[in-house]
Amino acid sequence: MTSRTVDVIAAGPASPDPYDLAAPAWALAAALAARGDSVAVVHPAGPNGAPPPAGTTDVPVEVPVRRPGAAVEGADFAAAAGRRVRRTSDLVLRDPTGFGRLGLHRSGNSGPVIGAFVRAMELAAYDRERSTRARTGLRDRIDAWRDRRAVRRLEAAALQEADRLFYDVPGLPGELQREYAIPERRFRAALPPVAPFAEAPTREAARAGFRIPADVPVVATLAPVEAPEPAGVDRAREAFRRVRSFFPGARLVVAGAAAPVEPGVVAAESRDGGTFARAIVAADVVLLARRLPGFDPGAVLALRAGRCVIAGPEVRLPVDPGEAIRSVPADDAGELASALAELLADPAARRALASAGERYAAAFDPARVADEVSNATMPGAG
Repeated sequence: MTSRTVDVIAAGPASPDPYDLAAPAWALAAALAARGDSVAVVHPAGPNGAPPPAGTTDVPVEVPVRRPGAAVEGADFAAAAGRRVRRTSDLVLRDPTGFGRLGLHRSGNSGPVIGAFVRAMELAAYDRERSTRARTGLRDRIDAWRDRRAVRRLEAAALQEADRLFYDVPGLPGELQREYAIPERRFRAALPPVAPFAEAPTREAARAGFRIPADVPVVATLAPVEAPEPAGVDRAREAFRRVRSFFPGARLVVAGAAAPVEPGVVAAESRDGGTFARAIVAADVVLLARRLPGFDPGAVLALRAGRCVIAGPEVRLPVDPGEAIRSVPADDAGELASALAELLADPAARRALASAGERYAAAFDPARVADEVSNATMPGAG
């Protein structure tokens, strides 16, 4: 295996939160470093919540804020990050793609290969967001037109600069080809890497930490964000409330968000790997009831730990999990409660789901994703 010099452009500093936007980039950086590559991670400066992974170099970049949340801010960071990329770099990876060009000097066969991870089409996301806002006058319409033009121009610049575009949402390449005329040969499918827990307690220790008896049914719900409402904490609580009377002593552990004090509910608000690991390991069933649509790394972490997962309709997984996950098509607490009661009452069904789930979760291993990305960005890879 030939080692390379790799610079990863991440959305933020290393974080203990597995749901952090920058988590996939850092997971990939750690896996590339473990392969023997020289890896530096360039990211917007911010409070470091976790030390950088072993073998990686942390490169924070200060970027003045002019218009918070605007596309131009992402483009300013891209330009600043490009100036911090090492001149000896063989490969530069942006995750997510973001806005604007890095502006790296490349000519002929010199200069690094650029790969970018497209998690969504930003222009489509902008259009969805604007469609929910009322436009009050001519000035507002003009501002919206200017903002949309900037989003399109800066997204196009980022996409067209990349030699390879990695995606994990089916249908996304077609959207980008239609909007930006990106050649099909640049696209490669790649699952989002999900870093394993640094360490996980035993089932007994996890339950003891929550003061839960060893012989009672336990459900864990994982909050993708700190705010309970978009995280779907109320849905999980209502589903648990409906089945609790049938399972004496049952507990619900809410990890990563607050929850009201009520019988059988334990809240662990810290958003770090240790908290999520304890909740998952303590559980018999992991219930994901988020309102925010998107990929849920908690599903992968739970499956990797051998726990069965119930997922609501807003949990998006890039590859059909088949029998690995119990999917509930409606965002209804009654539907979630029905699936929850069935699995709590049937240990054999839980074991079957868990067995299929561990095989499914293996595809999200950062080492496997790093191998695929490295192979796809080698000279002559097509």
